[in-house]
Amino acid sequence: MKKIFTLAAILFSITTFAAEYPGPNDSKVAIRSFSDAYIQVFIDGRQYNMNQNGFAFDNICAGRHQIEVYKIDNYGRFRTRPQRVYCNVSFVKPWESLNINIDRFECVNVQTRFDRDDRRGGYNGGGYNQGGYDNRGYDNRGYDNRGYDRDNGRGPVYNDRDDHYRH
Repeated sequence: MKKIFTLAAILFSITTFAAEYPGPNDSKVAIRSFSDAYIQVFIDGRQYNMNQNGFAFDNICAGRHQIEVYKIDNYGRFRTRPQRVYCNVSFVKPWESLNINIDRFECVNVQTRFDRDDRRGGYNGGGYNQGGYDNRGYDNRGYDNRGYDRDNGRGPVYNDRDDHYRH
């Protein structure tokens, strides 16, 4: 009995250690609508209803996701007609925030940003450097540093002025 239990424990630990790490699930999809219409969101075929014109889907896995946004118009008591506002297959990177904004004319604006430290309590999210050091209120001895691009040898794809990587 002792050998069987030991064998089962060893097999369980081997399968646990051999399992592939699925990767970080810290990405986020946020959809905001400034329209008065009723909005439905489909992410990978699953339906989510927006309440009070805002929807946030946290802890989404990195990878390809099909995102569809529909506006529902009511024509009478039982007649509803969905109208597609946005449909796209987006590649969501780890720790990326995908913001989809729909204005009152149903025009869609999509923004992505990399927010690794925002929700982890890291340097910027944990309260460090909230005031920032940009030399705008300090004595620069006549030098203005706002117009310079400080890439610091990171290569041609990093743009420090916009603080993001170009694709």
